[in-house]
Amino acid sequence: MIISAMTIPYVSAPLVRWDDLHVVFDIPTIERILRLRLAEVEALSNPDLDGQDDRLALVVRVHWKSVSMRVRVELREIRLRHRRLGFRLGHLRALGGLPVPRIAVLRTLQEIMPDRVTVLPGSDVVVVDLRTWIPPEVQLRIVAVQVVGEALHVWLASGSVTDIPLPQNQQLSAGNPEKSLPPRGSVTTT
Repeated sequence: MIISAMTIPYVSAPLVRWDDLHVVFDIPTIERILRLRLAEVEALSNPDLDGQDDRLALVVRVHWKSVSMRVRVELREIRLRHRRLGFRLGHLRALGGLPVPRIAVLRTLQEIMPDRVTVLPGSDVVVVDLRTWIPPEVQLRIVAVQVVGEALHVWLASGSVTDIPLPQNQQLSAGNPEKSLPPRGSVTTT
């Protein structure tokens, strides 16, 4: 049997790979980043993260019309696969502990980001499409998440980075906007 070179796709070894990786995030640092990002969102403020074991809770102040209230949304079974983040909505509380109907939060999520958020019908499972943020060259899978004190522990399954994508904009910094990098592979002389 003769195999043509044209029928076998070229597969290169990954640039970097890992076999099970444990990453620890500092929760106060994540909260500071969330505060900066939410500064532009009028309806949300004062995000806090807490949790215990495999549950991560986001507590945020929601401003709607003339009402302002703290809402606690609990996320369980957090996973990442095929550049999509999935989780189950746990307990939802507002106004000091009153339960909030899950369907209200699920529909709100879909209305805010209809092209990114999918709620699986008949369940409390939310899937967020992260393909615009995670390039296809990066293979990540979250297999477990755990909160211990002020640390968010994330366990990643085996994964890899196959290539480093070229940046979309290859211009120099705003300090000299008239100059840009030459096309890749070109030779410049002075």
